[in-house]
Amino acid sequence: MRATPSPAPTVPAASPLGAAPAVVAASVADEARADQVASALAASRLTLAAWRAGDGGPVVVWVDADGVALRGPAASGADPVRPPPPPSAGRGGRDPLLRAIGAAADVIDATAGWGVDAGVLAAAGRPVRMLERHPVLALVLADALVRWRAAGHPAATRLELLAVDARHVLASLRADAVLLDPMYPERGKRARKGEDLSLARRLVGDDDDQGELLAVARVAARRRVVVKRPRTAPYLAGRVPTGSIVGRTTRYDLYPPSEEPT
Repeated sequence: MRATPSPAPTVPAASPLGAAPAVVAASVADEARADQVASALAASRLTLAAWRAGDGGPVVVWVDADGVALRGPAASGADPVRPPPPPSAGRGGRDPLLRAIGAAADVIDATAGWGVDAGVLAAAGRPVRMLERHPVLALVLADALVRWRAAGHPAATRLELLAVDARHVLASLRADAVLLDPMYPERGKRARKGEDLSLARRLVGDDDDQGELLAVARVAARRRVVVKRPRTAPYLAGRVPTGSIVGRTTRYDLYPPSEEPT
């Protein structure tokens, strides 16, 4: 039996970062929902036939029985990509992300993206406020959050989403830890792989305001700021951390809080 689609998620409007990609319904049964999503994003609607013919560009917003997702061109043969649900149980204490967050009682994920790290932290018992400034990613994540809660994922109750630009609100927020994972510029073979990251990069591009973001994150953090980086990447905005937790492919750089942006 086909699941009854939930209404288009309502999130505060994020700062516009270019025109939203076209919205495509996977079937006639998804047309009404796709219309709602297109209206929420002020985006155009594209027919399934047009998408199959190659229209729509490198990424479209895809609406099907499983919710809202991103999808590449039909010729790529790739499936729709949507945020994965939070883990059903917390990871062990040796997980580098959890070690980096430390004893923080609550967390702000200031660059939420697909919500993966926020889900890991919520599964470990931490309340997490997710901030996502791109309206399309925010809507896709909001839709996923509604479905996770409806499905009874315990960690979903500890997740909150705000569709805002972190630079504009962090100075007025507080949490023990602030997590940053800005989009890292591609560098040939060192670029991170995966269809989810590829589609997000096509949609969002690189984050060019990393120094400003780190400064305001240090204002919001009561204990520390954690910056997620590829293991061999340079420090964010050239700022040297006070320490790092290093995993196999990822490094978590630690910065102390500050009273005002530097």
